[in-house]
Amino acid sequence: MRDPVDANIEVIDNANGTMNCLKGNRTAVYPASVHYRGQSSLHFSKHQIAVDLKEANELLGFPADRTFVLNGPTVDGSLMRNHLAHWMFRGTDRYSPRTRHIVVFVRDRIDPNDWIPRYVGIYLALEKIAYTPNRVGLTELNSACKTNDELSGGWAWQNNPLGYGDYSPNIMLNEATGLFGAGERPILMFPEPRVLTQSMRDYFVSPKTGPLPRLYQYLYDNMTQPDGLEEHIDIGSFVDYFLHSELSMNSDAYRRSTFFFKDRDQPINAGPVWDFNLAYGKGGSKTTWLYTIHAFWKRLTCNYKFASLVQQRWTQLRSTTWSDKSIMSFLQTSAEPIRRQLKKCAEWKSDNLQCAFVKAKQSKGSYDDEVNKLIKAVLGRAQWMDSSIAGFYKTLNHNTCVAAGQLPAYNCAANGNDKGCLANPSSYSNAVEFPKPRKKMAAKPCKASNTSIERPSIDPCWLSAGVYMSDGSITPFCSGYGFCPGGPGAKCTCKKGHRPPTCAREGEIIPPHGGFPEDSMGAQKSSLNKPSGGLSSYKTLLFFLCALSAMALGVALATRQRRRQQYRRLYQPAVDATSGNAPELLYGTS
Repeated sequence: MRDPVDANIEVIDNANGTMNCLKGNRTAVYPASVHYRGQSSLHFSKHQIAVDLKEANELLGFPADRTFVLNGPTVDGSLMRNHLAHWMFRGTDRYSPRTRHIVVFVRDRIDPNDWIPRYVGIYLALEKIAYTPNRVGLTELNSACKTNDELSGGWAWQNNPLGYGDYSPNIMLNEATGLFGAGERPILMFPEPRVLTQSMRDYFVSPKTGPLPRLYQYLYDNMTQPDGLEEHIDIGSFVDYFLHSELSMNSDAYRRSTFFFKDRDQPINAGPVWDFNLAYGKGGSKTTWLYTIHAFWKRLTCNYKFASLVQQRWTQLRSTTWSDKSIMSFLQTSAEPIRRQLKKCAEWKSDNLQCAFVKAKQSKGSYDDEVNKLIKAVLGRAQWMDSSIAGFYKTLNHNTCVAAGQLPAYNCAANGNDKGCLANPSSYSNAVEFPKPRKKMAAKPCKASNTSIERPSIDPCWLSAGVYMSDGSITPFCSGYGFCPGGPGAKCTCKKGHRPPTCAREGEIIPPHGGFPEDSMGAQKSSLNKPSGGLSSYKTLLFFLCALSAMALGVALATRQRRRQQYRRLYQPAVDATSGNAPELLYGTS
C-alpha cells in the first residue's frame, strides 16, 4: 500500500473522561487518503501509515492541518522515544510535531460478511513535518517571485537517501560542497516541485545566491572571520539541534532525517527533528560525542559563538525543561495511559487485543522495565554531557576542525588568538548572547507585475529516479537514463537511445511528489495516465484509532479503478448496532 488509497478516518475521542470504546459513538469522521511509509519499516508487520486528510481538520486535537503520521513503534519497547524527542525539541521554544498515543483498529478484509476490525497495536499519532501556518510556517514562493530578496525564502530541505520522485537540487560539487555537504544532494521539501520556475531553481543552486553553496563556501574559506557565520545560519537553532541530537544518542543523527529551512530574509534554521526509533540507548554511544565524524558539525564547533552557546544553552536547558526532574515527570506521566491499556494484556509485546505489538528483541522484561531503561539511558547521557560540555573550548587545528582553509588559534572569542576560555570557560560562554528562537513570518506572497510571469516547470536534473534500485544501469537523475552537471541552467545528457530534455522512455515519466505544474508537461502527464494493461485495483484499509486517553480512526474498503479514478461502494456503512446515534459512514463512495 505504498500508493495512496481513499479512506475514512473514524475517531473516538471523548474529552469528557468517558472511556473510548470501539463500539462507542464516533466523535469525528474524516475523508482521507492513506499509504504505508518508510523504507526498512515496510518489512515490519506493524506498518507506519501516512494520513492526508481531504481538508484541513483538527485531528485528535492537533491544530488544523491535513498531513499526519501514524507511527507504529516496533523496536522501541517503551513506545515513547519519538514522543520524548518531539517534546524535548518543543522545550527549546521551536516547532516540533505534536504527538499523542492511540490504539489502532483496521478493517481490511474482503469478505463482506466479516466486518470485525483487526487490532494492530498501540501507535503514536503525530503531525507530519509541514511548512503550513500551524506548523513550521514559511513564506510561500510563487512564479511571481523575481528578485533575490523575494527568492530568499521560504525553502526547506532534508538530508536522506534519494527516493523515486524526490526533488533534489543539483548543487555544484566543489571542494566546499564536497567536504561540508558530504558530496550528497539535499531533498527539497518546500516549495513543491510543481510551483518552481527555472529562475527559482537557479537561485537555489547558484554559488552566488544559493543558501547551501554560500554556507559551505563560508565554512571553507572564512573561519578566521567567525562573526560572519550569523549571516548564513541561525546559530541558536543549530545549537538546539546539536544538543538535542547528542542527548538523544540517535544513530541517524546528522546524516538521515535531518531537516533544515530558510524563510525570506532569514538565515538557515536547523529542524524540526524526526525519527527517533533508534535513539535514547537503542543506537549511538553513551559516552562519546556523535558529531565528531561529521565534517559540517565538527567545523561549526570551531566557531567561538557556536562553542560558547553550546555550553551556555546546555546549562540553561538542564536547569529548566531538560532537567532530570522534568524528563522523569514527562516519561512517567506519558507511560501511565499505556500501562492502563496493557493492564489486561497477558503478553504485553504481542499483537493480542490491548497489547503493545512490539518486536524488540531486547524487551525481555515488563513494560515498566522498558520505561525504566529509557529513563536510565536519557538521564545517564545527560549526566555524561554535564561533565563533558566544558570541553568545547579548545586549541584549533586541522585535526579538530577538518583540513580546509585558515583557522583561528582558539575558539574563545572573535579574536582568534584569545585563549582565556581554556582557563575560565564560563565567563566566555556567558559573554555571547543566545539568539531568541525564530518567530513565524507573515511575509506577503509575491505579486505579479505587468511583465510576463515565468511558467513553473519540472527539471529532470532535479527529479530523482531513486537510489533503492538493483539495476546498475539506472542513473539517479534524468529519468534514470542520463547525467546532469551541477549548477544553474544545467541540462541532461542522455544515454544512447534516449532523447532530451528528460531522457525518459516513452510512457515512463517519473511523477514528482506533489504532482506536475498546471498546464505544464501535458504530453508527459498524459503518458502517466495510460493504463499498462487492465485495471489496477487497490484496497483502502479501515483504520480505527482510539486514543489511550480519548480517540479512534478508520479507513474504508474500496476498489480504485485507476483508469477513471472512480470508486464503487462495496459494503454497507460500518456502523455497529451498539453505536447509538453514530452517523452513517459512506465507505468507498466518491
